[in-house]
Amino acid sequence: MIFLDTLEKSLGVLTSALIKSQTPREEYDLWMQNSEFKKNVEAINESSIDFVENQLLKQIKDGDLSAIQFYLKTKGKKRGY
Repeated sequence: MIFLDTLEKSLGVLTSALIKSQTPREEYDLWMQNSEFKKNVEAINESSIDFVENQLLKQIKDGDLSAIQFYLKTKGKKRGY
């Protein structure tokens, strides 16, 4: 499906995918009522989060202090960060 390919290329950014694929929001909302379509959208969103997490970890490995602080504030809350 063209829309799902476009959504994946836009890293899960819905508005961008809707515009690029020329899909009306109402049509997308109808598609989301289909459980298989919804699963595909959720998988794309999870993949996008994985991609961004990997980018964050690369910045941490490079010693980026703001990336390190962000990671500790979000993942290290239990430890008092």
